[in-house]
Amino acid sequence: MLSARQRRTQRERSDTTRAGLTAAATALFAERGFHGTPAELVVRRAGVTSGALYHHFADKRGLFRAAFEAVERQLAARVAGAARVGGDPWRRLELGVAEYLRACAEPEVRRIVLLDGPSVLGWEEWHAIDAAHHLRPLAAALVASMRAGLLDRRPPLPLARVLLGALTEAGLAASEDTGEPLEAALWLLSRLRREPAEGDGRSGVKGPIA
Repeated sequence: MLSARQRRTQRERSDTTRAGLTAAATALFAERGFHGTPAELVVRRAGVTSGALYHHFADKRGLFRAAFEAVERQLAARVAGAARVGGDPWRRLELGVAEYLRACAEPEVRRIVLLDGPSVLGWEEWHAIDAAHHLRPLAAALVASMRAGLLDRRPPLPLARVLLGALTEAGLAASEDTGEPLEAALWLLSRLRREPAEGDGRSGVKGPIA
C-alpha cells in the first residue's frame, strides 16, 4: 500500500498538472478563443502529454469550464479587493463596479467569460457559475448601503440580479470602450442612491439574501 506521504506527493503532482493545464488553457482561450484553440496546443503549452489532459478533463469543454471558473474566481477576488478600500458602503459599491468593468475590457474576461462562455457552456451553466461568484457579493454590498441609509430598503437579491445583468451588458460594451459603459453604470447607481435620513441604519433590511 502507498504511504500517506506517497499519496500526498501523488496528489500534489496531480494538482500541479491540473493547474498547469488550466493556466495554459486560460492563456490560449483568451488569445485565440475556444474554437481557435486545439487541445494539442494546450498540451504543448503546458508541457504535458495528451494522456494527462484527458486524465484530468473529459474533453476540451471540461478544460474550458475549468479555465472559466478560474477567471471568475480571480475576477471576484479582484472586485472585492478594489471595493475594500472604499470609505463607506456606497463608495465600496462604486469601486467594485468600476473594477469589474475595467476587467471586462481585458482579454481573459472579455473572451472567456463574456464572449465564449455562454456559447460553450450554455446559458444556464454559464449563468449559474457567474451568479455563484458575483451575485451574493453584490447583494451584500446593496444590503450594506441599505443599512447605511444610502439605498431604499427592498429585497436585495432581485435588485442584485437586475444590476448584475446590467453590468454584464455594460461589460460587453466595456471591451470596446471603457469610458462610456463605466459612466453609464455609475449613473445608473446614482439614480438609486438617496441621502440617509436621521435614524437610518438601525433596523434590518427586508428580504433575504439567498
